Amino acid sequence: MELRTLRVYGFLINDSSQVLIAVERYQGIPMVKFPGGGVNWGEGHRDALIREFKEELDISIKVKNNIYFNDFPVESVIDSRFQVQSFFYIVDSINSLDIQTHSSIEFPERDGERFVWCNIEELNEKMFTFAIEKKAATAFKNYFINIKDLNYLDGEIQDP
Repeated sequence: MELRTLRVYGFLINDSSQVLIAVERYQGIPMVKFPGGGVNWGEGHRDALIREFKEELDISIKVKNNIYFNDFPVESVIDSRFQVQSFFYIVDSINSLDIQTHSSIEFPERDGERFVWCNIEELNEKMFTFAIEKKAATAFKNYFINIKDLNYLDGEIQDP
């Protein structure tokens, strides 16, 4: 049986040039990733990402540029019957960024999620658990540096 799962994640940037990362334990598996999750049947990427940010962080977002998607096969760690395809977008908070965060990457003892702001300059593949997120982190960092150098206006990331 060939099964696939679609995942969407967001790069949320604060005014201090930090990106939000999620430190999670799910079904006992510790993982570091970006905020986001699965696309439900009948949902598009943007609607799924808006829903995920509302569920996980209780914030409303605007979905902007797609920065990365994996074009290599990845077997799900949660259920090996599934192949995972993930899409990563720049997102903006519509409201204030009143998010409870932690100061370091520490996994919850039980299933749950914590959030940490990470300086974009310090972002690296080694921080993340899975191959997709490792590649996405590098793509995001390169994108952010290029946009900041070429087209960063009044704190708003512009489409290149």
